[in-house]
Amino acid sequence: MFNKRFLSSKEFAILVGISAQNATKALRRCHSGETWRGAALVVVKDMAGAGRGGLSYLVDKESVPLNFIKLATENKETTTQDITYRSLSVSIPPNNDSCIVGDLLQEIPPKIPKKDRHYHKDKVDFKMGIVKRVLQSTDHNTPERALLIRELAAKERYPFGAKRGQYVGKNTIRRWLSEYENKGLTAICRKRRTDSGQSRVIISRAWDNEVKKLGLTDNEIQKMAVSLKRHIASLWRSGTPSVPTIQLNALPFAVNQIMQKGCTLSKEELTHICELPQKLIQRESHYKAVNTYRQDAARSAAIQTPRIKRSRDHLKPMEWVAGDVHHIDIAFKRDDGSNCTIKAVAWLDLATNRAFITPFLMPKGEMIRREHVIESFVSMCEHSNWGVPTKLYLDRGGEYNWGEFVEDLCRLKRSIEIHDLHDLDEEDSTGVQRSRAYNPQSKVIETLFAALEKSIFSQIQGYIGGNRMQKKTENQGKSPKPYDGDLESFKATLHTVLAYYHHKKQNGHLKGKSPNQAFEESINAGWKSLLLDSSELEVAFCKKVFREVRAGGVFMWDNQEYRHDALIAMAGNRKVLVGAPLFGNKNRLYLWNEEEEPIGLAEPVKSFSFDDIKGSGEQKRQNSVLNKQIRQMESDTDKLDLEKIMSEVIEVMGAEPKAESKGVVSIDSHHRYLANEAQKKPALTPDDEYIENRRRQSALLEGLAQKLKVANGE
Repeated sequence: MFNKRFLSSKEFAILVGISAQNATKALRRCHSGETWRGAALVVVKDMAGAGRGGLSYLVDKESVPLNFIKLATENKETTTQDITYRSLSVSIPPNNDSCIVGDLLQEIPPKIPKKDRHYHKDKVDFKMGIVKRVLQSTDHNTPERALLIRELAAKERYPFGAKRGQYVGKNTIRRWLSEYENKGLTAICRKRRTDSGQSRVIISRAWDNEVKKLGLTDNEIQKMAVSLKRHIASLWRSGTPSVPTIQLNALPFAVNQIMQKGCTLSKEELTHICELPQKLIQRESHYKAVNTYRQDAARSAAIQTPRIKRSRDHLKPMEWVAGDVHHIDIAFKRDDGSNCTIKAVAWLDLATNRAFITPFLMPKGEMIRREHVIESFVSMCEHSNWGVPTKLYLDRGGEYNWGEFVEDLCRLKRSIEIHDLHDLDEEDSTGVQRSRAYNPQSKVIETLFAALEKSIFSQIQGYIGGNRMQKKTENQGKSPKPYDGDLESFKATLHTVLAYYHHKKQNGHLKGKSPNQAFEESINAGWKSLLLDSSELEVAFCKKVFREVRAGGVFMWDNQEYRHDALIAMAGNRKVLVGAPLFGNKNRLYLWNEEEEPIGLAEPVKSFSFDDIKGSGEQKRQNSVLNKQIRQMESDTDKLDLEKIMSEVIEVMGAEPKAESKGVVSIDSHHRYLANEAQKKPALTPDDEYIENRRRQSALLEGLAQKLKVANGE
């Protein structure tokens, strides 16, 4: 009775002892992927059955659990004559991955042209999966094949293309079978379109149709399209902001272009035809990169400038230290009641991401100056966890000019280890690297400020956020509530902030470690800091200016007279280089000669009262110093005969060179005549000259007397 494999719903109802209606519901549920009483029955559709619309369900007898069968015990009145079985033996093999194109290509005849092998692999896999399941399970022109095709058509959906998600039709499956059986695998390997990826229109359907009506050749149409696309690209390049704006701005060009080819449509009609598609305009949008590059330097630097990656994994602590000046976005109140923000000089160890920050409360209108940077740098050089950096990475621009500070660092070149830098932007002999101007992306210390502002300073009272134009306030319309405390309190808060930051784990080159953990690893590996004496740094960081030396070794500094015994003999001859410390004891003045050899410390010039006898004693002492210096210089030199030296020079250099004359040039003929006459007359002796002068005077007086007589009528 049960030697047939597939049972109808009525037969299944009799087998398990349920009603025919419940049996149909159970088979429908199992066919849709659900279970019946916890069992997953194998159910197929019978499109030629006796159910509603010719549809009924068949269940695989072997999938019914034995404990569900109740025919023999509970329904004894039923006989074998009451059950009719469908004479079917259908087996649907699973769609496994073994049926792939790579395996099936072996069936392609060896002489198939290569062009016929251009196919979509995923599509062929899907089609051949269905074809193989049908061919391997059923025979040609049998009810079993028809049933299996109906079953597959009801279950299989297209996984690709425009029909994705739709059921595969029965006729489609039959066509695939026929093509494969008659022509082989290549018959169902649909070739790729030769125009795949190419637009089916040139500009738009309306534009294409209109230019074709003008009787233009394909070459002329393509030239028009290229010209129009160039105009679109030029609009992007020139700074047109959006696609709709380009649609409007491109209309005059497109309309005139068609009208020049002889189009007689009205402008209203052409306006509709020449409204360019947004997708066409969007395809040329990459040309706006030109406008960004030429007109928006900040955005170009942010999104266009190529970046290279640099690894810091090999660095040791203090090998590279970045420095910058920063405004801490915390509102603060000065002693005079005015509001401000704390200014800071910050240093970042690029090996461990540790930060060293020195805060400064500046008077109104003043910014960070050279002495503030030096003070912070010296504090870092004295700290045992920091010390002297090997190389510095400084900002080229910004509100503080680091140039003077770099000049000061040159005086530390014996203390700071020097290395040659390669493939970097700029370097000098001090091991100082400068970031590119107007390029915040090249400032590695900016990441420190961003991290502190976002996650740490934001927890401190008085934080106003990074945008000072939109300060964070507790109440709208009111000024931000400032930090509650003085500068010393803020320094303590900053110490806590940095300690907290050094415990935070970071990604990037620290790879999940905190700055403290990275620093501890370097210490365990043997790293030690290199410190500098603050007294030497005080000498190194001086404001140096040359001054004239006057009598007594005196020079002027800030409208005050200073002196030194070593300068007495230099009066009127040489200058002295005076250095004023920028931190520490600013009342000291250090002295160097013109070759920057150290002299000593200057002292203010003493003023003695008129009747103080000590004044004359000091003058005698200084005269004694002068005499001693003069005698010392005399002992170091020899007294020479300078006239003899000049004669020796003439002898060494040789006699004066002599030249030949071309002749004598006459200035004027009258001058020449008189000069010749003078040469003919013999030279007068002194006595003859006296007599001649007396004769001339007498003749002159006689002439005057005669004229007077004539005038008087005598």
